[in-house]
Amino acid sequence: MVCFEAYLSQTIRRKEIDFLAEVVASDPKRLHELICLVEHEDQQIGWHAAWCLEKLFEKYPELFTSPMLDRITEIAIETKREGTRRLMLSILRTADLPVVLPVELINKAFEWILSEVSAIAVKALSIHYLLRVCKREPDLLPELQLCVSQLLDNTDSPGIRSVAKKVMKANILNCK
Repeated sequence: MVCFEAYLSQTIRRKEIDFLAEVVASDPKRLHELICLVEHEDQQIGWHAAWCLEKLFEKYPELFTSPMLDRITEIAIETKREGTRRLMLSILRTADLPVVLPVELINKAFEWILSEVSAIAVKALSIHYLLRVCKREPDLLPELQLCVSQLLDNTDSPGIRSVAKKVMKANILNCK
């Protein structure tokens, strides 16, 4: 049996992440163990665990229960590590939205969009996530458009400009 902590402490490339994702897919009870390692004190182990979760979600989203996605939401909100936040937001960007929308994550996503210290990828993924939320809660769209408009005034990032165009073109009729 693979010891996740030892495995994740090594130098890892994509093929090792894919291997680990298959290990977890073959024994889904171990997914909780991997989620717990995302917050490991060793930043490398935590980041590798987060990367593996993202790849696992891409291939096997059905393995992720609502409580697991709730935990991933908590990690995205609480982590100080931008790389980990990016990977958690990458999962949440495409995961089914919960019945009760996570207000704290929504508020944080707005903050991350406007923050000067947030990574470009975190900003872009926050915009994608909030655009999906706006499909359910169209009243939030004007706030998102205002935030994105402010962001556009302060960025040259092609990634941000691309996602911003989608937001600025969105309207309440398209969001329903």
